Amino acid sequence: MPFTPSQPSSVAGDVPLFTVHGAQAGRPRRAPTLRALHSRQPLAFLRADPRQAVQHDSIRCLVCGGTFRQLTNTHLRGHRMTADEYKRRFGYNRGRPLMCRALRSLYADRAVKSGLAARIRQRPILVRPELRKQGGTRQIALEELLTRREVRRRGGREAHAAF
Repeated sequence: MPFTPSQPSSVAGDVPLFTVHGAQAGRPRRAPTLRALHSRQPLAFLRADPRQAVQHDSIRCLVCGGTFRQLTNTHLRGHRMTADEYKRRFGYNRGRPLMCRALRSLYADRAVKSGLAARIRQRPILVRPELRKQGGTRQIALEELLTRREVRRRGGREAHAAF
């Protein structure tokens, strides 16, 4: 069915972004949904701050701009990349899950209920503080650098709550 100006616009089954009517018709336009605004952000903006690509209910692929709940290995293979290469290329922390926050929360809750969370190995540096004295350097990802700057700017730890 061809698009006509009197039909509402929508994106992949999402709530209509706005109703297209001329100003002369006197009908108000509906504001875009948050999901629609997120999907319209230019990739250059998201590549400059990759944390913005991860939202509550979606994650944007910084290669093709697609919106997903999770960036799977199958999708990344289509770009001839692995998850590690993707994280390195766009500056994500190595431990960052490539999924939206809602899905991450669902998996975490499921792990707690099934007892899996209790069986996950502990981080040695937290269990044995003497390991800190031994030093060791690692590459700081763009994501971590941006978060540190934001915390310094805000002057506290409340910035970590969003991530």
